[in-house]
Amino acid sequence: MSKKMQNIEIEVNELKGKSAPTWEVIIPNKKSIGLIEKVEGRYRATTTKTNNVLFAKSLESSINDLLSYFTLHEK
Repeated sequence: MSKKMQNIEIEVNELKGKSAPTWEVIIPNKKSIGLIEKVEGRYRATTTKTNNVLFAKSLESSINDLLSYFTLHEK
């Protein structure tokens, strides 16, 4: 049985002053989902709650990976 589809509003904010390009993915007025860093040409996403690491080839893919992980494991 599948779950009902639900849209999740997010914000992606670039964090300045870091050694590598870094973005924070958050649900507005609720909590942070994770951080994404561009390291050696790849995007490394680290989940906020469990510190799991996910790798992707693009920023968009990395954001989608974080959202999928959040929906399946942390929500």
